[in-house]
Amino acid sequence: MRRLDRYILRQLILAFGFFVLVFTGVVWLTQAVRLIDTVVASGQTARVFVEFAGLVLPQVFVIVLPLAALGAALHALNRLYSDTELVVMMSAGLGPLALLRPVAMFGTGVALLLVADMNLLLPHSGRTLAERSQAVRSDLANALIVERQFLHPLSGLTLFITDTSQAGEMAGIFLNDQRDPDQAVTYSAERALLVREGNEARLVMLDGIALGPGAGDSLNTVTFNQFVFDLSEILANEGTRTPRPAEYPIPALLSPTEEMLSGRFDRGDFIAEGHYKMALPLLAMLYPMIALVTLLAGGYRRSGFGRRVIAAIAVSVVLQVTLLMARERVGSQAELWPLIYLAHVLGLAYLAALLHWLSRERRPRGLPA
Repeated sequence: MRRLDRYILRQLILAFGFFVLVFTGVVWLTQAVRLIDTVVASGQTARVFVEFAGLVLPQVFVIVLPLAALGAALHALNRLYSDTELVVMMSAGLGPLALLRPVAMFGTGVALLLVADMNLLLPHSGRTLAERSQAVRSDLANALIVERQFLHPLSGLTLFITDTSQAGEMAGIFLNDQRDPDQAVTYSAERALLVREGNEARLVMLDGIALGPGAGDSLNTVTFNQFVFDLSEILANEGTRTPRPAEYPIPALLSPTEEMLSGRFDRGDFIAEGHYKMALPLLAMLYPMIALVTLLAGGYRRSGFGRRVIAAIAVSVVLQVTLLMARERVGSQAELWPLIYLAHVLGLAYLAALLHWLSRERRPRGLPA
């Protein structure tokens, strides 16, 4: 490897590390909000949250790595061009293809990281996260017997417990059931017990009152000595989890078995996921090269390269949207899988056109004699 290649590659890698840290923090925070809701609603500890946060990182990297590759290429190359370092290299006889070599090596490294993440880390972490989430949701003791917290074990169901005992008894119960908005009912009881038998769970409330809508604007009030509230819906899907397409390797996705197709996913979902796992790394490899040729295409300007940076981002966004739209289409019609690679054809055509144009110029426009 030439010394100039190593120099450019080092600048790209340093910028890549910075952008990975920044983008990972931003994207991870968006996922952490959902994880916090799951952990708090289930009454779990901070250790469970840290475990879930670690398991979601491979999915975060699928989003972060292509963004970081583009951001690092634009930042490093723009700085090298603004400081006239690239201009000096080109004046010394390096053509666009020679400058493209270290950038292509950098893009290949990013693509390999994505391949490892999507085919090794993501299937394992996704499977583990789904199983742990299911176990947390089905652990009624930890999910419901939590003091002085508003819990949401089901959508539309809110539970508050004032006090608990070591025997599992609860005191000061507030339960609001809005699963049917037209028949919302609020329960309040002095004591309660949680009873579970097999796939059935009951909350037995003692000495309480139930408030519900009556005729017109009136409110119905019913007092009770004992009332049994059914919580079996929480356990309805316990032990029956359908693996998602992302949890399978590429060969299995491209040739789904009858067992894989017996769940809620059809053939198109597996075919689309399999080709997406191959297409995204290849597209991420093109982003740094697109950044280079776009910056070089306009020639050297002392006023800066802001417009060309925006143009490179716009081209990359168009390619990424094209890939995602093709993936959605293939998910509904598996025979159209070649559409997933349309973004790559467009990206390569863009690269070829600008490289052909740059090869006709020996010197960047505006360079002083």
